[in-house]
Amino acid sequence: MQRMTTPAETAYGMADGGHGAIKQMVMEHLHLVRVIVDRASAGLQPGVSQEDLISAGTLGLVEAAHRFDPSMGVQFVTFAYQRVKGAVIDFLRDNDQLSKSARGQVTMVRRGVREFREANGRKPSVEELARQAAMSEQDVLKYLSYEKWDHVGSLEDIVDAPDGEQSAMGGLIPADVATPLDVLDRRERVQRLGEAIQKLPEREKQIIVMYYYEELYMAEMAELLGISESRVSQLHTRALYNLTRMLEER
Repeated sequence: MQRMTTPAETAYGMADGGHGAIKQMVMEHLHLVRVIVDRASAGLQPGVSQEDLISAGTLGLVEAAHRFDPSMGVQFVTFAYQRVKGAVIDFLRDNDQLSKSARGQVTMVRRGVREFREANGRKPSVEELARQAAMSEQDVLKYLSYEKWDHVGSLEDIVDAPDGEQSAMGGLIPADVATPLDVLDRRERVQRLGEAIQKLPEREKQIIVMYYYEELYMAEMAELLGISESRVSQLHTRALYNLTRMLEER
């Protein structure tokens, strides 16, 4: 039986990735594409498939491999991460299939966050934001998930592990050169994040642990928790939003 070609391999072939060291570099870092795409595909917009994102991310990885210069003094994973993530985000933006009405709702949610912060000196809770925007909490979470890469953020952008050691939660990019102040700042962020996670509702805490520490996919978490993938996505968005609120307030 002939093995099916994966989206990543198809994209690699389309990009004419080359041979030798460049090809090896790409193949050894395909897991990077998968992890970034899994983060991006939580709450995917209608009409965008995970395979599309894998293909876009792989093309970004191939480009990074061709452009990488070891004399720059950075590790390849550091160099490639931003380009793969950028390629995925560019694809999402270029293939934005939200209706004009839905795009208006996203703008309304964004404006609601800004206006509440200006009036109260803090970011609103999901419940407060729903009242401000006259939406259901489910709709607010849906539109926040569309905004996640630019406005809600992900834990990779919040914290790195201390002493240059990378945890699953800490992200994929180790610091190339860490000064004592960098290490201290990272330790403080790890501590603050840990304290914030402990304050989350139990189900949201479970989602964060499964997703970032245990690196489970949405389908796996849904099966373990006995809920739908869409519900897992909602809880993930809510948990990230609540974490950014708690970290801003300190």
